[in-house]
Amino acid sequence: MSLTEMNQRSKDNARSHLRSENSGLDRMDAAILRELCADARIPRAELSRRVGLSAPSVADRVRRLEDLGIIMGYGARIDPARLGYGLTVLIRARPLPGEMQNMIEAIQKTSQIVACDRVSGEDCFVARAHVRDVAEMEAVIDRIVPFGATNSSIVQSSPVQERLVEL
Repeated sequence: MSLTEMNQRSKDNARSHLRSENSGLDRMDAAILRELCADARIPRAELSRRVGLSAPSVADRVRRLEDLGIIMGYGARIDPARLGYGLTVLIRARPLPGEMQNMIEAIQKTSQIVACDRVSGEDCFVARAHVRDVAEMEAVIDRIVPFGATNSSIVQSSPVQERLVEL
């Protein structure tokens, strides 16, 4: 490989790194992401048709988006209510001094808790749980309470479902 080719490859790698660092998605990447978010099971041929690229180009772009960690995985969206979990509960929790790790472990071990974020503000954690009824909600909270204070709210509706951020 010549010095010129090595310099060009280095520049290309730097551009690629910069592009990923700044999430410099181009118009086609954004179109692919929108289509995959709408239907992750879309066949590559259909995805190619919708975004106006060849199937190999789309496959390369999807692979690159996966390698960069932009696409973290694929999965099914499940309706917990249809599985008998009629209540969704938001639980805000603040551990007692020295109880942070115990609270984290209690949250992690509670199967009804499907998501939890560590947040700034008065509370340290905001967890989302799906439960069958108020009695089960109480049991979930009782697993956390020995390690700190909690405050819970029942979700009435979700006017904004999880969605893709603006690209």
